[in-house]
Amino acid sequence: MLDTEFAKVIEFDLRGSWQARALTATTGAARMVMLSVLAHTLETAVVTLCFAAFADFDGSLPLPALTTAAKVDKSGAIVADMCDRRGRIHKDQVLFKTETEMRDAFRRLADRMKLSDTDRIEMFKYAQAWVVADRRLDPTFDPQDPDAKRILN
Repeated sequence: MLDTEFAKVIEFDLRGSWQARALTATTGAARMVMLSVLAHTLETAVVTLCFAAFADFDGSLPLPALTTAAKVDKSGAIVADMCDRRGRIHKDQVLFKTETEMRDAFRRLADRMKLSDTDRIEMFKYAQAWVVADRRLDPTFDPQDPDAKRILN
């Protein structure tokens, strides 16, 4: 009896967490991204989180789904590998055209969810950790900078 009551308390706490709320507040590609962000940071707990967030969750990964963490490609887009509904892997699918677009999408989600400052900071830390590689030659390169055209020896 005690174990059942304890499980209900834990499930309730998880359902009220910003992580579970973010999963239920998103749909489509945004949910796919959020699930990948959470899976990257929480690894083993993400399945439990999904059971708490979704009453109909059966333990399997909903397709389409992201199969890797995000990377910044040479053009500055945020990309990840995606598995489609048929199980085929598509490499480096563009999720956000720029870092700014990604930041703004997470900011709008945090605003819509009315996250506290603490939860907002934690969500952005998760998102930042999710981008695991930067494939640009020089991430600080700004083509609009007049000094960028200067040749350095």
